[in-house]
Amino acid sequence: MSLSARIVDVVSFMPDRVVSNGEHSHDDDELAEHAFFRGVAERRFASPEYSSADLGVRAVQKLLDRTGMSAGELDLIIYSCQFNDTFWPGIGSDVQGRVGADGATILQVDTSCCSWLSGLRTAQAFIESGQHRNIVVLTVTNFVSRLPEFQRSTRSRVLGDGATATLLTPGDPSILSGFERSHGAHYGLLRFEPDFVDGVFRNYWQRGCGPITVNFTRERLELLRENALTLVPEAVAHALKQAGVTAEDVSLLITHQPNDEYIAEWRRRCGIDRPRAHDTLAKYGNLFHGSLPVTLADALDHGLVRQGDLLAFGTFSNGGDMVSAMTVRWNGNPQTRMTNDRRTTS
Repeated sequence: MSLSARIVDVVSFMPDRVVSNGEHSHDDDELAEHAFFRGVAERRFASPEYSSADLGVRAVQKLLDRTGMSAGELDLIIYSCQFNDTFWPGIGSDVQGRVGADGATILQVDTSCCSWLSGLRTAQAFIESGQHRNIVVLTVTNFVSRLPEFQRSTRSRVLGDGATATLLTPGDPSILSGFERSHGAHYGLLRFEPDFVDGVFRNYWQRGCGPITVNFTRERLELLRENALTLVPEAVAHALKQAGVTAEDVSLLITHQPNDEYIAEWRRRCGIDRPRAHDTLAKYGNLFHGSLPVTLADALDHGLVRQGDLLAFGTFSNGGDMVSAMTVRWNGNPQTRMTNDRRTTS
């Protein structure tokens, strides 16, 4: 008997500390007003109140509480984390042990901002092969709050922290199609690396390296924009075609949340109007791999997703070296957190 993977529920755990961009004055950075850094009113900081494992434990526990699944029933936790609490090992076994998932194993999947969709595809493959039944896909972002030097730059003010957990089990299929491609020619356009110290660059493994930063240039941002605006709509179109549906069939489009310009242009190029999209950029910022599931969890919490809705997802990683899209028929947890006849966007 063949098995299919069902997405049961998606939750987010957002740190308590709200950071308003209105609290900051603009610096003299020549890129301070660049469109790439616009659209965020506030976001959440996790550290030092929460370690990355703390965020993961709270997200998984919230998911288990809401779905009624016991930790002992879990077979696998697939996780992606930015940053882990130590350089090595990652947080997976810590989260697994602290939630009491004693029968589960762990797997770290890291395709940067595509990691949640990569994790869903990996979970789907495990379930359909019969190797595992109950799988949690976990994303943890504990990044910008740990970089006090970088926080002084306007370029940091699109970034936020948070965690999400997604439960997949055997059942009626949720995932209709998935599309992923790597584009190595775009490697290096977006790099997180140490800043210069006294005019000298040292790699992160070298003594005396500078604090982690993102060294944008105007030229890099233009190339990144061209890649992102082309690749994401193309990937969404591939996934829709593979599923045998069209943009007109989509109930809700959820894309990566880097800035408001990209989001609006993706909607236009996908042929999906604003009432059929949902965004969380303004209140949570860019959470990298967490942007898609945070936005879906928010849509679920606000009653924007009905049983049977067709959901389209699209995202890209770094400077465009990875792109991912997926179509999902929502048949998840029927529990309604708010009104289920509401269909407006924030």
